[in-house]
Amino acid sequence: MKLITKTSLYYLLLSIPILILSGFFCYYIVTHKIRHNNDEILVNRVQLMQHYLVEKDSVTIDFLVKTKEAQIYKTLQEHFKNGNKTIFSDTLILDKAENELDPHRMISAIVKIKNNNYQIKIWRSTIETEELIEGILFLMVGFLVALFFISILLNFWISKRIWAPFYATLSNLKSFRASDNEIPLFEKTTINEFKALNKSLKSMMEKMITDYTTQKKFTENASHEIQTPLAVIKSKVDLLIQSENLRANEVELIVAIEDACSKLTRLNKSLLLLTKIENRQYKTTEEVSVEKMIDSALILFEDYLKEKNITVIKTIEADYWINMNPDLGLVLINNLIQNAIRHNVENGSLIIAIKSGRLALENTGDTAPLDMAVLFKRFQKKSTSHSSIGLGLAIANEIAEVSGLTLKYKFINSKHRFILKVQRK
Repeated sequence: MKLITKTSLYYLLLSIPILILSGFFCYYIVTHKIRHNNDEILVNRVQLMQHYLVEKDSVTIDFLVKTKEAQIYKTLQEHFKNGNKTIFSDTLILDKAENELDPHRMISAIVKIKNNNYQIKIWRSTIETEELIEGILFLMVGFLVALFFISILLNFWISKRIWAPFYATLSNLKSFRASDNEIPLFEKTTINEFKALNKSLKSMMEKMITDYTTQKKFTENASHEIQTPLAVIKSKVDLLIQSENLRANEVELIVAIEDACSKLTRLNKSLLLLTKIENRQYKTTEEVSVEKMIDSALILFEDYLKEKNITVIKTIEADYWINMNPDLGLVLINNLIQNAIRHNVENGSLIIAIKSGRLALENTGDTAPLDMAVLFKRFQKKSTSHSSIGLGLAIANEIAEVSGLTLKYKFINSKHRFILKVQRK
């Protein structure tokens, strides 16, 4: 989930309870205020009725009673049971025109006029008040919802602008390669945290380029310096083995030295190749045919196949074209074929299946599956062959990764299967 999306989601989740609480609070304030105003109006009407009683305005009093806007009668009580002289209450009064009960707010008061006590009841319809409350609440809810969506959009827009330098830095990190010997230009920003981040990344990249250059030079120099004395040793051993006065045990020792020298030469070349692959020194890519590379590898290892009497079964549904460095492609296929031959058994089989987007190599061999934990690690080998240096599958896996491919292993029906296909994004 993107940071902007997650931030907006948090705002959304936090805004919902705030809006709900705000709605309840607004409803309480509005209803309380309107009820307070109604009570004030009723109190004023009681005072007005009290004035009519003092002035003995019987005409107005009779009119209010007949229109059922008020009730007034004498009482012996000086106050209500609860000790108050004024009581507010909500009640329902029948509306004959509509034949339904309508909500009203009513005041009951006991007043003393000269030596007489009067109980006055005055009520006021709250239908209009409720309609007013509903209208106000509707507007408020609409306003809050609109404010909510506007806040989300503004938050998304502002966050996108604020985080733009970060995403530009992230894009630079994805495209950065120490082998390019070039530090990308970071976007200028007024945010201190992003400034510090870009400054740290720039320093780190400079260090990486320096370390990469140093390592590259060391690897190349070390490889060259090692290769030279190895070539000298091998030539001297070749001259020595041609001597006429050598005893049988001496010949065996010299042959062992030559084998060790050859193995060391191959090891040096393989480690140099791995270093170049890891450092992305093979940049040239083109569409290469897996079928053609397989055919070349089978010709190259033809003698080894005959020596073990291995039956090759090749099925091709469609050629598999890969966009990769052609030299690395040959190394990858050669290593897989060589591994399938080296770990095969006498009179075994090698099944090659090619179809669009997939290559599968299946060979007979050990009846137990290989250890996946160490299968593609360096110097891990199960073969007893003295010529194996334990780097074949490590190199193949490294080439697959830098070329956007996946190399997987499966043990099916007592056969070892390696599958090569494009990585899923």
